Amino acid sequence: MRHDDYEFDDVEVEEGELFNVYDILPPDGTILEMATAEEMVRAAELEAKHHALQRLQDSNFQLSGVSFKELLTEFEQYEQESMEFWTGVYNRLRIPWAWTIRIDVANGPIHVVNDRDIFIDEDDFEEYDVDDLLDEYEED
Repeated sequence: MRHDDYEFDDVEVEEGELFNVYDILPPDGTILEMATAEEMVRAAELEAKHHALQRLQDSNFQLSGVSFKELLTEFEQYEQESMEFWTGVYNRLRIPWAWTIRIDVANGPIHVVNDRDIFIDEDDFEEYDVDDLLDEYEED
């Protein structure tokens, strides 16, 4: 499947009808298109900065007010740069911002990342009646 299969110009929506972008969300791992060389480099830079800031955030140390303001400025700058970059990618692909995508910085494909774990088969889970569970808990 290519991202061209998800063009929004072809979607017919009647006046007053709400359009749900998740109705046409491609399956997890669907490659939408290849990233440009510049996009791959920029995505790698942003990912490295994200991981560095994440490690800094995970470390447990005290900050002075000045250090906090400097760190906050760094986080805000990263978020601004990241949003500008990803907005350009989403606009080029003509896909909704609500979809989560990633760029494979080693090989170049831009693929969909859903919040669902692909290794879990939802049919394996049984439905539980909360009242029955509470009754069993009270009996113990």
